[in-house]
Amino acid sequence: MPTRKSLIRSTAGVRLERIEQLSAQGRVQQQHFTLRTLRPQAPRVIADETAALDAFDLEVIASLADPVASKLADHKDQADRSGA
Repeated sequence: MPTRKSLIRSTAGVRLERIEQLSAQGRVQQQHFTLRTLRPQAPRVIADETAALDAFDLEVIASLADPVASKLADHKDQADRSGA
């Protein structure tokens, strides 16, 4: 089954993506959301969009409060801007 990934939000090293499972005709059969962070934890899979957006906001706050994750996010942002 084909899959389509769409970036919903990305801030402070936290990424929220929509993952859609498509039928052979290209119609969405199933969707879920994946939350990834620079903090040391496994990516989270969330079924509900509202819950995923809430989890994203909480994770951004936690990442900004974490000095290591915050420095990693700053370094990554600088590298992205310089084209590295």
